[in-house]
Amino acid sequence: MMKKKTLCFLGATAVVASVGCAGYPAPTDHLASSMAAVRAAQETGAGNVPKAQLYLKLAEEENAQAKGLISDGNNERADYMTLRAYNDATLAMAIAKQNAARAQAAQASGVNPTPR
Repeated sequence: MMKKKTLCFLGATAVVASVGCAGYPAPTDHLASSMAAVRAAQETGAGNVPKAQLYLKLAEEENAQAKGLISDGNNERADYMTLRAYNDATLAMAIAKQNAARAQAAQASGVNPTPR
C-alpha cells in the first residue's frame, strides 16, 4: 500500500513538474497582430497627427522591445509588450481617423480646421 501511494505521488509530481517546465510560448500571433496594427495606423496617417504620432512611436518601440524579449526567451513579458503595442497602435489609428473626420467636416462647413 505504501509503495502504491509513493508511486502515485511521484507520478503526480512528474506531471506538475512537466507542466511547470513547459514555459510560456512565444507570442507570435500577438506580435503579428501588433505589427499589423502599427501598419494600419501608419496607413491612416497617424504619423502626420502629433498626438497620434506619439502613440504610433510607442507602439513601434514596444514591438521592438517585444522582439528583443522573445529572442531573450522572456516570452511572457514579450506577450504583454505586444498587447501594449497593439493597443497603442489602435489608439494612434483612432486619433488619426478622428482628426481626418474633423478636417473633412470643417472643410464641408467652410471652417478652417485646427489639428489636435
